[in-house]
Amino acid sequence: MRRSFGVAAAFALISGLAFAQAPLPPGAPAQMPPGHPPIGDSEDAPAPEGAVPPGHPPTGGAQLPGAGRADSANPSAEVPVGVIQALINDGQGNPLPGVDVRLLILRQSVAEGDSKEFRNAPSSPEGKVRFDGLGVGSKFSYRITVKRDEAEYASPSFNLREDMGQNVVLHVYPVTSDIRRSMVGMRGFVMVEPRDDVFQFEVLFRVFNVGTTTWVPDDLVIDLPKGWKGFNAQESMGDTRFAADGDRGAKLLGTFSPGQHDVAFRFQVPNDHDETVDFKLSLPPHVAEVQVMAESAKGMSFEVSGMSPAQPSMREDGRRMLVTGRQLKPGEPEMQELAIRLTGIPSPGPGRWYAAGIALGLGALGLYLAMRDDKEKPSLTSLPEKDVARARKLLLDELVAVEKARQADKIGPRTYESARRALVDALARLEAAEPLRAQKPQKKRARAH
Repeated sequence: MRRSFGVAAAFALISGLAFAQAPLPPGAPAQMPPGHPPIGDSEDAPAPEGAVPPGHPPTGGAQLPGAGRADSANPSAEVPVGVIQALINDGQGNPLPGVDVRLLILRQSVAEGDSKEFRNAPSSPEGKVRFDGLGVGSKFSYRITVKRDEAEYASPSFNLREDMGQNVVLHVYPVTSDIRRSMVGMRGFVMVEPRDDVFQFEVLFRVFNVGTTTWVPDDLVIDLPKGWKGFNAQESMGDTRFAADGDRGAKLLGTFSPGQHDVAFRFQVPNDHDETVDFKLSLPPHVAEVQVMAESAKGMSFEVSGMSPAQPSMREDGRRMLVTGRQLKPGEPEMQELAIRLTGIPSPGPGRWYAAGIALGLGALGLYLAMRDDKEKPSLTSLPEKDVARARKLLLDELVAVEKARQADKIGPRTYESARRALVDALARLEAAEPLRAQKPQKKRARAH
């Protein structure tokens, strides 16, 4: 059982101002199951960025009240044009002399492509460092970084204005790989979306560091369900991220300095079309709250071990969801894993068989044309009228069947759109060849002598 001072810190985060100011992604329903603790308002959360779940907020090291000191990167009329002046401080605001400071220069050019350049300089006894002779405007972006032990501290990326330089303040903190020696807590969000062939998982962890010590995870891997594939991690402006770690799962990496950091990833698990499926995901340490949701279909149920019964909800896009969650109470042990069960999963709708039938029919048509003995190149324009009529009727019948299946809620919107598009495209190609068939002279049979 993992118990430490950090668990108490995580619970304090849940109950305090930090969590009140940091809602879950706006993709999550506003209403939680009856009796579930409030989780904050998500209506004003920022829009998503990168390969992440819909509604996830952007990553970054947002500053929290009481969590270290705020970094900054601001234009300044007191700094000459084309100059960056950086101040490197410790967690108490004292200057750090003799620190190796690196400037990343990214130049963007459509004609020549993007290029990177690095400059290094030590900080002065006053903790200052200066880089001059730099390009201005939107073609150039800059970032100040400092390495300490396994951690990397970085300023936000910025451009230089044409009328003034830039002042940067960056704080460097002590580093630990032992989360028990840090004031770190986490909040989790997991969404499961059943699809025809896979279950799509979207996972987000919001990491809060309200202390003055940076945490760098050491070989922290989240175990994923058996057979997982299609791993895709959200990109971040910093180095905090998840990465696939062989067959083990998702490895948490990066520098979790004082402040807030969002890290997210997605993956898939094959759908074998069983009526009931179970999934298990391990959790990182110091998770104080988790919300789990699944896109639901008629007759489907969803439960997570140790959590209250899932309640129905509706997303902004109209999709039906089942939602549950849990928040740690004082004295409770940490949550070690999520055990998720889905029952009443609908079997594949007829839409996939429509699509397969269309593909088979078009393949048979191509084979028929290829095997004909006509000297001219076979095409839709050379088909006999009776074959054209037969193909037209088949496509129209299939189109009607797809419409009826959608109205009866036997197929979902994505299956409906893909099947309907394939049928309409095939019908359009058939009709487009009609004028050419009408202009084509009929062949006369040779008379026997």
